[in-house]
Amino acid sequence: MKNKNFTNLVQLLMALSGVSGASHAVAQSSITLYGILDEFVGYQSAKVGGKSTSLYALGNNGELTSRWGLRGNEDLGAGYKTTFALESGFDPGTGKQQNAYRLFDRQAWVRVSAPYGEMRFGRQNTPMFAMSGYLDAFSAATYGSGYNNFANWLARVDNDISYLSPKLANTQLELHYSVGGQPGTLAGNAVYQAAVQTTQGPVYVALAYLNAANAANSVRVQEIMAGGSYTYGPGKVYVAFFRGSDVISATTGNALSNPAGKYDPTIGPVGNMAGNYHSTWSFSADYKFTPSLSVGAGYAFTKDSSSLNNNGHQMSAILNYDVSVRTRVYAVASRLNNYNSAQFKMTGASITTGSYLTPGGGQSETAVQMGIRHLF
Repeated sequence: MKNKNFTNLVQLLMALSGVSGASHAVAQSSITLYGILDEFVGYQSAKVGGKSTSLYALGNNGELTSRWGLRGNEDLGAGYKTTFALESGFDPGTGKQQNAYRLFDRQAWVRVSAPYGEMRFGRQNTPMFAMSGYLDAFSAATYGSGYNNFANWLARVDNDISYLSPKLANTQLELHYSVGGQPGTLAGNAVYQAAVQTTQGPVYVALAYLNAANAANSVRVQEIMAGGSYTYGPGKVYVAFFRGSDVISATTGNALSNPAGKYDPTIGPVGNMAGNYHSTWSFSADYKFTPSLSVGAGYAFTKDSSSLNNNGHQMSAILNYDVSVRTRVYAVASRLNNYNSAQFKMTGASITTGSYLTPGGGQSETAVQMGIRHLF
């Protein structure tokens, strides 16, 4: 009798596990580990403190920021899916985290997607950061990107809620609201963003807007990015524009670059005054001689509308050679000129301190960079 009861119990458990297995089979899930390692040898020369100074550096993050990440998704069926992304920057030269104050400094969000679009919640890349690489032959990185060196758009936002529309006629709309966390107001310390991008044959066009308020909602920084590219055979030409209502006084920098992740325009190395803007234009092109070998060149300039007149321009060239699908070597040569008290400098995707020089006010800078980038 006992054996019969035990047999019935086993059969019941097996049946239940079969039902459970069938339900889980509908919702397929996966997790991917990915990453980038980018190291370079660089040389920079400029006058610092009135003295001619040279820097030889073994640096990282020249073309892309070194990182590792986890990306997972679960298919819920009927066109619905959940996805998450956790991404952490690091210094491959030392093995340290890029930002010691947080583990997942680059991305940490969860997404629910449906046939009518997707919603994301958490720390996210801004549309400007995502679009900038498509508007520049230097991918908005390396010593050579005047667009990156002059413009300084906000790259990421904490506590961000976003909506991305489905692609209609190869066009997508993006809306963001970052929760400010200030009692009694939805606007204090909040960040608003809107963007649209479209691809029509060989033409790519992008437009993005950002509006960020301080905690009291008394001061705002506004940024606009616009540009596009045109592909012809093995070549591509790019044009890009950026304008920010933050006046760069004596150094490159952005009032929104608070490392704690909350963006208060009243704090930082930059002033904010109604009617004053810093505008950057970039013109560049690249050409593929073979599927593996490409060269590019570009010119960028920035104009300070304030009485400081802290302007600059830069000319650069780049060579990329893809050793394989995952590994690339690159070389860059560049010349940057500052005017008046401007101190723009050549950086990369996210170069750590010690891998670049900050010229003296109004001083020029020359640089050469050779690096290797590997994806996994």
